Amino acid sequence: MSEKMQKRELYGAVAGIALLAFAMAWRWVLPWIERVDWARPQPAPTPMEVPARVQELAAQSEPEPEAETEVEEEPVPAPGDLDEAQRKQVEEWLAAADAAVAERRWLSPDDDNALKWYGQVLAIDPGHSQARVGRAAVLDSLFAQADSLLDDSDAKYAEDLVAALDVHHIEDRRARGIALRVTRLAEVRARLAEAAQRIEAGAIFEPSDASAVAAFRAVLALDARNRAAQKGLVDIEKVVLDDALRAASEQRFADADALLAKAVGIGAELSNRVAVETRIAALKQRAGEDLVLRAEAAVAARDLASASQLLEQARSLGVAPARIGEVEQRRANAVLYANYQPGDRFADAFADRSGQGPELVVVPVGEFAMGSPDGEVGRALTEGPVHAVRISRPFALARSEVSVAEFRRFVGESGYRSDPERTGASSVYDERTGRIVKREAVNWQNDYQGGRAKSAEPVVHVSWNDAAAYAAWLSKVTGKSYRLPSEAEFEFALRAGSRSRYWWGDGDPPRLVGNLTGEGDRSRSKRAWGKAFQRYRDGFWGPAPVARFEANAFGLHDLGSNVSEWVEDCWHQNYLRAPEDGSAWVNRGCTRRVIRGASWGSEPEQARSAYRLGVSAETSSARVGFRVARDL
Repeated sequence: MSEKMQKRELYGAVAGIALLAFAMAWRWVLPWIERVDWARPQPAPTPMEVPARVQELAAQSEPEPEAETEVEEEPVPAPGDLDEAQRKQVEEWLAAADAAVAERRWLSPDDDNALKWYGQVLAIDPGHSQARVGRAAVLDSLFAQADSLLDDSDAKYAEDLVAALDVHHIEDRRARGIALRVTRLAEVRARLAEAAQRIEAGAIFEPSDASAVAAFRAVLALDARNRAAQKGLVDIEKVVLDDALRAASEQRFADADALLAKAVGIGAELSNRVAVETRIAALKQRAGEDLVLRAEAAVAARDLASASQLLEQARSLGVAPARIGEVEQRRANAVLYANYQPGDRFADAFADRSGQGPELVVVPVGEFAMGSPDGEVGRALTEGPVHAVRISRPFALARSEVSVAEFRRFVGESGYRSDPERTGASSVYDERTGRIVKREAVNWQNDYQGGRAKSAEPVVHVSWNDAAAYAAWLSKVTGKSYRLPSEAEFEFALRAGSRSRYWWGDGDPPRLVGNLTGEGDRSRSKRAWGKAFQRYRDGFWGPAPVARFEANAFGLHDLGSNVSEWVEDCWHQNYLRAPEDGSAWVNRGCTRRVIRGASWGSEPEQARSAYRLGVSAETSSARVGFRVARDL
């Protein structure tokens, strides 16, 4: 059988192991056939005629493996003593050998090839180094070519090499290896033809023991270097990987993962699977981050159900738990805080859309130690015992005190008359004496001295009754639940996580923190405070406009400065049996209520976070105002 005919028969049988041309789809039988342009398989090849010498070499027992150390090399014979004629002959043969090597005539023609000429030199001079090195190089090249052609199922060169070794009486342990590959080539060809037929039938993966993949693996079990089988597996894997990439690009990541697992099972050695896995991982990461961003938007839009679903999808794509945790916390906060987040600022519109209530800040729930410890300087017995309070009911607190303008609207729309308006008097600051004195015809419309109050200032000259009436009106016009804050809520919000004597620390203010009594402050007549914070000046004698100074850690202004404030609680001499859940401590019919927080005229000891005072609910003063709370 000629070499050309033999190759034609071989490649006809394995033509189906050509390039895969595919159009991405999803199912695996008919769509596979439509996606892959396989050549029609040829009938099974006829049995190969393997030369007897090749069969004989293949049947020889496997040689013992050489030790990794102390390898015994074949002794090199000493160069022979040649006469002049022999030396001349050797030079001619070496020249002929060099020419044959240059023209790649290693095995043929029979009368003029490199092996023949090197062999003739070694026949008369076995130790000739040039001939030995030259023949070794030729044999290395011949065996490499034979192996390479066998990788492509071409046995002719290997058979010719075995025959040439016999002709030239050359013993080489590599001969058995190529002989063994030649004897297996018939079965290799049959398996390749079988693989092509199974591809044509759509049996790419199933049944597992009668699939194209199984046939290619059987070929590689016979001949691990067979390129046709290797390429067949690589081409099949390429279709699977392209399908996986398409699925990932369409965000069908479960399908993409299943296809990647299928690709791993194919076992192609020359695989680009890692590159595809990297691209799919990048698509997953991008899709996961997009899901998280959508979840954040859903939380902001108060669509908490969608946010939960989006986060679950992001988790399935391997998004970092910390990233998901951030949004889950915001979603949980939205559930707890009625679709708000701690620190959010908002204002409720009036039901008739004619205006809105005070700006509110969402206060985070939490636990704190309420009251002052025994060793705190300036502590009163009414501030103890220290007890743990858990604020578990979410609420929002007005960002600042209720202003004169806000109270004016309440009076104008409700017709309400305040306690000072009914009694005809309130307490004001007297610049002449430097004292707080009772003065007639003073009410919420007046400032701390009894003059006309400015709209942006906190309303003063209001009683607890007036403050409660404003909160009730606000509930009516907004449809929300407004009230005065409880004493525990006020101290929790004032401290804002601090445990020190003051909300800013234990000593004098290190910076401008609010409207307090500072040694640098002066009244209109240049009066100074008898007791004041050292090296402090805020520029105000009397109330400052609301929210003029920095907010605390919760985003609230002037809780411990500017004006003291009414809270919901009745007055009790201590905290024995006080509520531990942050709710107001109220007794039916009580007449004294609690005032919390420092004012523009409070002594330093009265600016402590735990300071509290109990007075009649009808009391009004130039140093007391209020702010509202709202249940969430």
